[in-house]
Amino acid sequence: MSKENVWHAYKVEKVFEILETSERGLTTSEAEERISKYGSNELEEEKKLSKLNMLVDQLKSPLVGVLIAAAFISSLAGKLIDTLVVAVVIIFNTSIGFFQEFRAESALQALKSMAAPEAEVVRDGIEVRIKAKEIVPGDIILLDSGDKVPADARIFEAANLEIDESMLTGESIPVRKSIDELNEELVVADRINMAFSGTIVTQGRGKAVVVATGMKTEIGKIATLIKETEKVETPIQMRTKDLTKKLGLFALLASSLVLALSIIRGFEFYETFLFALATAVSAIPEGLPAVMTITLSVGVNRMARRNAIIRKLQAVDTLGSATAICTDKTGTLTTNQMTVRKIFVDNRMIDVSGIGFVPEGEFEVKGKMIDTKKDESLSLALQIGVLCNDSRLRLHETSSGPRWEIFGDPTEGALVVAATKAGYQKEKLEEKFPRIDEIPFNPRERYMATFHRTSEKEIRVCIKGAPETILERCSEILEKGLIKKLSQRKKKDILKASTEMASEALRVLALAYQTIEVEDLDVFKENMQHGRAKLIFVGLAGMIDPPRPEAKIAVQLCKRAGIKVVMATGDHKLTGEAIAKEIGILEGNSKVFTGAELDAMSDDELDAVIEETSVFARVSPTHKYRIVESLRRKGHIVAMTGDGVNDAPALKAAEIGVAMGITGTDVTKETADMVLADDNFASIVNAVEEGRVIFENIRKVVKYLIATNTGEIITILTALSLLSGVPLIFTPVQVLWVNLVTDGLLDVTLAMEPKEEDVMDQPPRKPDEKIINRDIMLNTLYVGIFMAIGTLWVFTKEWNNGDLIRAQTLGFTTMAMFQVFNALNCRSRTKSVFKIGFFTNKYLFAAIIASVSLQIMATILPFFQVALRTVPLSSWDWLTITLVSSSVFIADEVRKFVRSKVKG
Repeated sequence: MSKENVWHAYKVEKVFEILETSERGLTTSEAEERISKYGSNELEEEKKLSKLNMLVDQLKSPLVGVLIAAAFISSLAGKLIDTLVVAVVIIFNTSIGFFQEFRAESALQALKSMAAPEAEVVRDGIEVRIKAKEIVPGDIILLDSGDKVPADARIFEAANLEIDESMLTGESIPVRKSIDELNEELVVADRINMAFSGTIVTQGRGKAVVVATGMKTEIGKIATLIKETEKVETPIQMRTKDLTKKLGLFALLASSLVLALSIIRGFEFYETFLFALATAVSAIPEGLPAVMTITLSVGVNRMARRNAIIRKLQAVDTLGSATAICTDKTGTLTTNQMTVRKIFVDNRMIDVSGIGFVPEGEFEVKGKMIDTKKDESLSLALQIGVLCNDSRLRLHETSSGPRWEIFGDPTEGALVVAATKAGYQKEKLEEKFPRIDEIPFNPRERYMATFHRTSEKEIRVCIKGAPETILERCSEILEKGLIKKLSQRKKKDILKASTEMASEALRVLALAYQTIEVEDLDVFKENMQHGRAKLIFVGLAGMIDPPRPEAKIAVQLCKRAGIKVVMATGDHKLTGEAIAKEIGILEGNSKVFTGAELDAMSDDELDAVIEETSVFARVSPTHKYRIVESLRRKGHIVAMTGDGVNDAPALKAAEIGVAMGITGTDVTKETADMVLADDNFASIVNAVEEGRVIFENIRKVVKYLIATNTGEIITILTALSLLSGVPLIFTPVQVLWVNLVTDGLLDVTLAMEPKEEDVMDQPPRKPDEKIINRDIMLNTLYVGIFMAIGTLWVFTKEWNNGDLIRAQTLGFTTMAMFQVFNALNCRSRTKSVFKIGFFTNKYLFAAIIASVSLQIMATILPFFQVALRTVPLSSWDWLTITLVSSSVFIADEVRKFVRSKVKG
């Protein structure tokens, strides 16, 4: 057996020696050298579709087949110019399709990179989080419950460490890990001192040294590839495909009808057949699949910029239909940063402003600001809170910029932040009053004490702990700088203030002190531990994990959008209620239930109250699963948040599983449809909003393509059916130009349309709602008729003067300009363009300029005049065309105005 396969048989010291590493890990330079030597810690992926194959795929579409047939027939008929024009159209259409698919593929790869797994390692003796692909042999990795093991590694530290290796060995029971060396001949399943890439830590924690990465791992050897982002055809893509097939049948019917009518009218067969093929191209919404891809990719990237990373594309479709969001409290609705809100000293309640760990805020009593340096009792309370404290406040550089962080207990951190707001720096206070001894916090005694030298002879004792515990040990109180006897009445007042603070879901700590002689230190410690020491009470500090400022706005947005928000928290009922009330989740007659009450309910009983319930407190992952299932039974489309290993079933049960990017485990991230990069509730709501925008933009594109194609078909069929003696209104090449050049430029840019202001004022759409509804069909017919009437009027007016080519040029240009004005119509189904703004979609504005410029060139450049059979047009002609084609814009603006008045 080779050395690389017997790591389990070596003592840890030998492994370190072979890999030239230690418990302090590799240095950054060593890691860089090794990644050059061993390569990235990645499994080989399936061969990506090459650019050439992407290009070839564009030629396989039905539309291109029709165009190739048209080019072939033109060449047989000796029409060299027509053949060349159709060939140029094929190249143009293929290039656009290739560019769109390449862009979508690039966006998907960028998304995959964003969702790539990370791991905790020790580099340069410091614990850091890096991309899993950057891990190299010799790295020290940290393993914790819920983590996915990033590489094969030899374990050298294990505390109750268990790993699920079922995906590698088939063994369903997690394996209890050891650090001892084992027999060399053991099979993979029995190597209990090894952690293997891709397996999941189910319990405990540990440290291990990486021995193999990438394809050298056990999972690499059996070539099992676990993809982070799968290519899945979403329901909306399937509906679009179905729509394209139906429209394809319509195109076949329309082109057959055109061919039959043309033959009946006695037109030349070649011209007729080519015209019928051009009509088929006109009726096929060839841009729809490509635009669908680009719309989804643009939307997914827009979501990523708003901290919602989509892992499964079907989530994009489902998000717009979400009717309920079931969310955790800590870190999602709140900042996950304990903050001192109130301080009680000198028989007054002081309000402290500011949120989280940012040391900015004011101290006020009934709205009046106070000077902390001149307020002796407040000043001493803040100093006690800092000195009797093991936490540190640091300004930490992150990828998104500097960020204040607490190293240590968050509750203690809140006291450090409060003192820093008042100008008391922990490091300076500790330098002035060095700690010489301490009594660590004991859950049974419920207090902590530290001893600080203030002079050669004196020591200040700083104590913090549960109010009842501290008050029992206090015989005096500091009031306005004076030490007074603590009476029973004052004790009751203090406890009353503590109860009031607790009723607001604040966690309350009492602060006290005493000054002793240096030689009395040991005696005082003993008295403290036996409850005999006499302390001086200073005050109370009340803190809470405050709501995120944006959470309240997001909750209100959900209510406007008809989305039910349910808080499911493991925290106490009182705390959950307080936060839910503050951000607007708990209002009116909304109910609150605990996990214990939930256990006592049957599923039917839960279903009976779920619609009126806004908060579930003290819940377990099993409770969350029941809540999701109940909401689903009531017809809701549920988005569920989770971070722990045990939240995975609830995430899987929900239509949209949302994992936390910061606090979430690898298990929940893999189960989830979406990962929140910032663990923020507002990001979920943003993603729902983007989901709605994507669906609406797809509708806008579909409406545009169908309306323009309908206008062309009605115009052609009307001319063939009703205008006797009139030749073909367009040449085949002109039909292709309007459909592939004019439309091809404009349809993609509609996918970039910004959100409409009221997108979250609409109720959630049904998941099976059709892209084309009755309203869109009627509007399409309405617009198509205007296009047909206007184009036919311009054509026949000039035809009556006896100039066919000039008449066709005018009709062709009028139809092309109708498409431009109709693109403006399709920016909103209900709102006037004047309301949403002409230039809010810069992409569409640029496409309109390009489209109009190309149309002008089509009539003035000799090459285009020959290819398209056009003639130059006068300024008066262009004025007439603009006035006629703008009628479709005016007509739709009138429709929107009437609709708003009727519905308003």
